[in-house]
Amino acid sequence: MPFDARWRFREMNPGEINIDPIEEEFFTTEAIGSVTDALVREAIQNSLDAGSGEGPVTVRFSFSGPATPEADTARRQYLDGLFPHLLSSHSGLQDIPVEDEAFSHLLIEDYHTRGLQGDVRQFDDLDDDVTRNDFFYFWRNIGRTRKTSTDLGRWGLGKTVFQAVSRINAILGITVRRDDGRMMLMGQSALKIHKLDGRRYAPYGFFGVAENGLPLPVEDTDFLARFAVTFAMNRDRKPGLSILIPFPDREVTYNDCLVSAVRHYFYPILAAGLIVEFRSAGKTTRLDDLTLEKFFKKSKNPAWRHMGGLLDFARWSIRQEKKRLTHLQAPSAGRAPKLREALFDPEALAELRDRFNSRARVGFHVPVSIQKADSRDFLPTGFFVFVEIDDKLDRAEDHFIRQGITIPEVSSLRHKGMRAIVSVTDPVLSGFLGDAENPAHTEWERNSKKFKRKYRLGPSTLDFIKSSPREIVKILTRPRKGRDVNLLRHLFALPTTEPGAGTRGDQPGSGEEEGPRSPAVPYAGGGTTATIQIQKIKGGFALTPRADNGRVPPIVTIRMAYEVRSGNPFKQYTRLDFDLSAPPLKVQTRGARLVMAQLNLIQLWVRNTDFRITVTGFDPHRDLRVRVTP
Repeated sequence: MPFDARWRFREMNPGEINIDPIEEEFFTTEAIGSVTDALVREAIQNSLDAGSGEGPVTVRFSFSGPATPEADTARRQYLDGLFPHLLSSHSGLQDIPVEDEAFSHLLIEDYHTRGLQGDVRQFDDLDDDVTRNDFFYFWRNIGRTRKTSTDLGRWGLGKTVFQAVSRINAILGITVRRDDGRMMLMGQSALKIHKLDGRRYAPYGFFGVAENGLPLPVEDTDFLARFAVTFAMNRDRKPGLSILIPFPDREVTYNDCLVSAVRHYFYPILAAGLIVEFRSAGKTTRLDDLTLEKFFKKSKNPAWRHMGGLLDFARWSIRQEKKRLTHLQAPSAGRAPKLREALFDPEALAELRDRFNSRARVGFHVPVSIQKADSRDFLPTGFFVFVEIDDKLDRAEDHFIRQGITIPEVSSLRHKGMRAIVSVTDPVLSGFLGDAENPAHTEWERNSKKFKRKYRLGPSTLDFIKSSPREIVKILTRPRKGRDVNLLRHLFALPTTEPGAGTRGDQPGSGEEEGPRSPAVPYAGGGTTATIQIQKIKGGFALTPRADNGRVPPIVTIRMAYEVRSGNPFKQYTRLDFDLSAPPLKVQTRGARLVMAQLNLIQLWVRNTDFRITVTGFDPHRDLRVRVTP
């Protein structure tokens, strides 16, 4: 190869500390879900950060197909010099390709990006006047970055997922730079400290040319052209970056990458800011704002059954004019923010409740202020919250999105049938949340030292943002204040010709009007539930008299609510949890007359001492609290 372009590992000095790379561990956690999720999230995130603003960022994933022996030999020449290190003692690799294994590869390319710009000879950033250098931070840094608050990646670890996906922990990359048009090729491998021919080598190796020990990229035009043809690259001098992953992990498949891109980046795709393409063996799938919905209509994957509703809701939220949203008042600066009813305009809130509970979508701008630890100034910022009720949902669904990337481990809603999108686009708040993110960008962590030391009231402000969908839904579904003397009137309209016509309502805050009294059927219970027993059954519960007591109360009131983490579950019940008068809830009685079954309240007139009532259809994933009052 010309210019002595080859793989090189630095021989270590005797006095060096032995440190093996551990960064790939950040991308094998359960929070990410899979190595495929890690790869797709980080690859697209890096491309969005490098967007040139000249059109939607396009990211293409190309999986290699079968190759002729000649093509396979041509591909392998770019790994000459690397395999001896891969096969050496203590390289750390577990699944090294065998000698005659076909050269498989995954090619990830982006367009409408700026490429890796910056001085290729820069080797440190310790001077105060150092300017931004994407080339330097991509190839010569791990866990260090100069990305700004508007960037998605903040840890300098995302790019290491490319090596982690390769079975030989190596990548090759070609970049075309937008500022000077230069095209260059470089490679990197991350092994462990290893020995070859009795010599100890550092973990990181580079492909390229060397100048006084500094690895530099190859820029020879003919060499780059042959490389591009060998791996079917379509760079064509267009600015951007192409990453070649040799021998990708077998878990990384065409379909899984496709699913991951949809799950994590549906929002910027619908907003026409991102296009993602997948190619393999003559098959191509393009995801953009026009084709994404068609993709789901064709898909038979049961996991997507609610995706159509989400896409429609997301598209609606993107199209909303920000000035026409409901703008809440800002919480008091300098105090822990709380999302309370006082932040809403009272007249507007009444209308919002009516609209929301009639299944209309609503959107909000929620202001908040940020204060850095070293400043007295409050930085005004804010975010958007969109909520809807979808009766087809069998669970709660919320999506927290910072600058286009979904943060999958952040959730707020608890009640099934509720859907929310929280969108953060303001640079100030994006920087605040970026500082709270873990390296894999899956969670906002309130207790990280990096975050807590940088901001005043940082944890409480973060809690305010994360809980916003839940608090807004609580306010929108909260009953109007004041007495409603007719609310439970039907509870007391018992036939006067039947025994047990009178009782007293016990709905909190209902006005508890007393109905006409009639002599009650005597029963031995002393006003307690000692005469009644409750039994758990599939999907609900059954209520029967105790076998050792022959007399039962004439009127029985039953109230139900799902358990909550804190507080009184009965006070926190909303009709969004369940409504006894609507499916899938089902109430059946024997030996008793059903006076009422509505919302979370049942009232029975007991006619026989061997009565039975069953209530089924509750969410099997939630615990149920039942209160029986005779």
